[in-house]
Amino acid sequence: MESNRESARRSRMRRQSHIDNLRNQVNQLDLENRELGNRLRLVIYHLQQVNTDNNRLVTEQEMLRLRLSELRRILILRQLQQQQQWELNNRRMIMYEQNPLRSYD
Repeated sequence: MESNRESARRSRMRRQSHIDNLRNQVNQLDLENRELGNRLRLVIYHLQQVNTDNNRLVTEQEMLRLRLSELRRILILRQLQQQQQWELNNRRMIMYEQNPLRSYD
């Protein structure tokens, strides 16, 4: 009888120890879960910042692309104007050489 009681007591102690270990594991997992939740929120925050920066940069890229296109058109127009002016001056020079006494303004 005494040995049954001792065996039952040891069994209760093992069960209690097991329950204590499980509680410690639950507490540890709760802590890890909170830490992972905090890390996830931080990653999401940084992702939102990156998305905001990316959207701003895409908009800026489009504005710069349009500005570059505009500057290229201006440059082409100036080159055409210079070419036309050169051709006009060249024609005047030829006409002057053909008839130097006439005015060609």
